[in-house]
Amino acid sequence: MTWRPTKYLVEGELDNSKPGKVTGRLRFAGLKETVAVDLEGDFDRDIRGRKLRLAGCYKGKSLEAEDAMEGFAERQTGTVGHITAGLDPKAYAPHPFIEWVSDCNDRVVLMPEPDQVTVIGTVPASAGPSGNERCGEAATERRISS
Repeated sequence: MTWRPTKYLVEGELDNSKPGKVTGRLRFAGLKETVAVDLEGDFDRDIRGRKLRLAGCYKGKSLEAEDAMEGFAERQTGTVGHITAGLDPKAYAPHPFIEWVSDCNDRVVLMPEPDQVTVIGTVPASAGPSGNERCGEAATERRISS
């Protein structure tokens, strides 16, 4: 089963500043605890080596969210699938797309709107090929717009 909890996302941050590792935290409506993320792999090349800040906008009923999120593990370990902001160079999708294979919950996919995603930081040289010719510049923060 594929989990698609985008609707219930409240906020979070994912960090790929350490090559081969994605860590972070996500908060979802319907869950009492913040979800810890600890994945093997890297973001796609448009944002590899950076951080993503996510903002959600759930306005539904708490019982609906609790039912929908029941069984979603509060510690997500596994392997990165595709995590992209949809920026150039586009390698997978022309829009934000966050996917991993969870050891507890199988496949998880988040598809936030562009205005819900902020890319933070620069790509360190150790992150490998990124298509970003400006590695090493001062840290930046860039909100994605549609």
